[in-house]
Amino acid sequence: MQLYDYDFCHNLLYAGWDGGIINNLNDARHEILQNFDQMDFENASAHEEMREIVESMVAEIDQLLSKIQSVQFK
Repeated sequence: MQLYDYDFCHNLLYAGWDGGIINNLNDARHEILQNFDQMDFENASAHEEMREIVESMVAEIDQLLSKIQSVQFK
């Protein structure tokens, strides 16, 4: 009996509306962008600096999602 069979791994990544690694990463990306949009900045340089940080965070999440989704289970 295999503990980590195809169904187990697939469910771990894609489980339901509010579960699974991929859904949680997508939620995190969405919340980061939403929080940035709601921030009130005192000056343009602070806004630009935070925008660069947010873009970096989102890019890292996108890369992680891409790597995870490229894994094939047999």
